[in-house]
Amino acid sequence: MNARPSHIEISNPRKILFPISRITKQEFVEYHQKIAEYMLPHLKDRPISMYRFPDGIGKKIFFQKNAPAYFPKWIKTKKIAHEKASTNYVICNDAETLLYLANQVITPHVWLSRIDKLEYPDRIIFDLDPQEGTGFADICKAARLLRKALDEINLLSFPMSTGSRGLHVVVPITREFTFKKASAFARVLASHVVDADPDKFTAEQRIAKRGSKVFIDTYRIGFAQTAVALYAVRDREGAPVAAPLAWNEVKPGFDPQQFTIRNIFARLKKKGDVWKGLFKIKQSLKDI
Repeated sequence: MNARPSHIEISNPRKILFPISRITKQEFVEYHQKIAEYMLPHLKDRPISMYRFPDGIGKKIFFQKNAPAYFPKWIKTKKIAHEKASTNYVICNDAETLLYLANQVITPHVWLSRIDKLEYPDRIIFDLDPQEGTGFADICKAARLLRKALDEINLLSFPMSTGSRGLHVVVPITREFTFKKASAFARVLASHVVDADPDKFTAEQRIAKRGSKVFIDTYRIGFAQTAVALYAVRDREGAPVAAPLAWNEVKPGFDPQQFTIRNIFARLKKKGDVWKGLFKIKQSLKDI
């Protein structure tokens, strides 16, 4: 198959992917068809790593970077050299590719840079990850402290529910500096938050040393590192999705898995795209 098809045939559409909520592969693919207009701008020109659970949640899962040989030729890919080898990444710029990936039951994770300037990120992501013994109120406090610190240096930030356990705080930036500069900046901000309440927050990379604290993870800010794509479906019961938030929604009691493939469209109809205008924001780290 060399030409892009006008229709993606769903293989085994009745397969149950989420047992309790009885969500089938057909519903999973149809969700991607409907969400494509909102999701594709956040995927465009970004190498994708593929988190796959083809037989549903609770079954075998695996993480795949290389586009398999059986993927059709019309799917765009980008071969990227790493230290010892190269990887042929999928690039998802159109609805047909997104639906093909959905038919493979894939949760896309994307780079923080685009293929025309791979060494230069256009966003910084702080991943606020709860550890055992931490509550969502602590996640919210960390997010608000990050926002305050970013506001003080005139950088807009955008909160995102991961559809899993925590939040991301996303900062769009101009592509002027490499990952090394962006990562160094993020670590300073993370340290600032940890210093504000070291009993509740940590930036410690080693799991054994984090304790019962919120981990402020800046290690996604690096070449070939990824973060879950906006509107991607997570392998959790109910099919929760990663969703953009407004800052007034980041408060105790919020459930980061509350938006699912079955209710996200009602939210979009009511609130619209709460991240509207994100791609027009030009923020530089040059003077910071």
